[in-house]
Amino acid sequence: MGKRPFYILLAVLSLLVAILACTRPGSEKVVYVTATFPGGVLLPTETSSAPTDTPIKPTPNPARFDTPVAVAASGGGGEQSYTVQSGDTLNVIAARFGTTAQAIMSLNGLTNPDILEVGQVLRIPANTSAPPPPSSNFKTIPDSELVYSPAVKDFDVAAYVKLKPGFLRVYSEEISGELWSGVELINQVALDYSVNPRLLLALIEYQSSWLSDPNPSEDQQNYPMGIISLDRVGLWRQLLAAANALNAGYYSWKYRGLETSNFADGTLVTFAPELNAGTVAVQFFFSQFSTPAQYQIDISEQGFFQTYLSLFGDPFRTAVEPLVPDNLQQPTLMFPFGQGETWYFTGGPHGGYNSGSAWASVDFAPPTPSDELVAQQGYCYISVHWVTAVAPGVVARSGEGYVILDLDGDGNEHTGWTVVYLHISSQEVVKPGTRVETGDKLGHPSCEGGYSTGTHLHFGRRYNGEWIPVTCDKCPKGVSVPPLVLSGWTVLGYPNAEYQGYMVNDKLGAERRANVGREDPINQISW
Repeated sequence: MGKRPFYILLAVLSLLVAILACTRPGSEKVVYVTATFPGGVLLPTETSSAPTDTPIKPTPNPARFDTPVAVAASGGGGEQSYTVQSGDTLNVIAARFGTTAQAIMSLNGLTNPDILEVGQVLRIPANTSAPPPPSSNFKTIPDSELVYSPAVKDFDVAAYVKLKPGFLRVYSEEISGELWSGVELINQVALDYSVNPRLLLALIEYQSSWLSDPNPSEDQQNYPMGIISLDRVGLWRQLLAAANALNAGYYSWKYRGLETSNFADGTLVTFAPELNAGTVAVQFFFSQFSTPAQYQIDISEQGFFQTYLSLFGDPFRTAVEPLVPDNLQQPTLMFPFGQGETWYFTGGPHGGYNSGSAWASVDFAPPTPSDELVAQQGYCYISVHWVTAVAPGVVARSGEGYVILDLDGDGNEHTGWTVVYLHISSQEVVKPGTRVETGDKLGHPSCEGGYSTGTHLHFGRRYNGEWIPVTCDKCPKGVSVPPLVLSGWTVLGYPNAEYQGYMVNDKLGAERRANVGREDPINQISW
């Protein structure tokens, strides 16, 4: 069947439906890939609000400050130059001059759009113009409907989809030799990326009618999120691309100075400064995967918003605002490894989950393994050392590659502070529901869970489901983030330099820098 996903369609005979079960990789629970479950009919959980005919007026968001337009070194419409400032990105610079990031890259011989240095002088293409006016200031969703937040903490995807007649109810897909139901795929992506599952469901319905239509077209079956790409066939790959794009719009607007986006044909679109991050995320998604003409429909009050309204009611009715308080304080956290051990600070601030999310995470490698262990398992070995709890809490979730520690103690990872540990071996991993104290053992670092070429720990923070960046060099007015402090060491990063960073301890008068090796003591850390 090539790259097309493996679908299972089961005929419904009266009220009895055949059940096919399989075990999801990294999970002990049974996955049911049809619309019925053991124990009879499951009633759907109540949504936060019933569908409404007219939208409630959105809670106002303070307007972003206007980013000063850069002053060019020369005028007259010819080629210009610009000196890179702290917090700049290519998209931001391109928007200021009415050009595209690709045009600047081509003129300057740049190969990586994510690497800029403060003080670097860029040539700006001639005949640039002012960026277009904002396309729409209509607010589609609050931030708490983009993030997997307290607004949706009790939402049950399986129960909701079960009573919908569409294709999603009976869909399954083969991944690495295992069958996953559509519901399981949505749940997994929503949890991994911390993207609201209701938003994912609404986009699937808007783009391909998978909730209402039991027999969508072939293109709709292949591209349920409307992302037409041969390497994105099937619900799993569509969800991954969609969740990453939604996060990219949200966190780039809120923390990285995003002002514009480009359609596939290079046409520039500007986001209205009074929009909230959740709405920009939706607009950014459609700018990536729609045509300019269709985009204007998608982001209007008569576009995607109507689909969301019909499925879940007005999203602003139960908005959690602000999702992250301005005066948010981090609780006391210790290093995520044992006292007296020397670990290695190998990665500065980078994406909490994939490139689209906030730069919320840092990496640590365990003490040097024995030659025998490397000979047996290679560089992706299961370390004999333990990852530990950075604070008291409850293990909300754990499995192959991850542990989610809930610090407010209610066991729900969508409320309050949580910390995320990735690349944790499934061997001896702490069980969900376990109450732990600071320093208690959680599991062993490995390469499990996501892409990794060597054993290490990926560690990050979330609050109310939102990824909290380590630092914020381009925060708009009124937005700030609490510093990441571990055992008295404050972690810092460099503008536009993902994975680069350092940590300081003022009390000790000491500094450590991120480095992937173990030979240079500059990255050695202990407590």
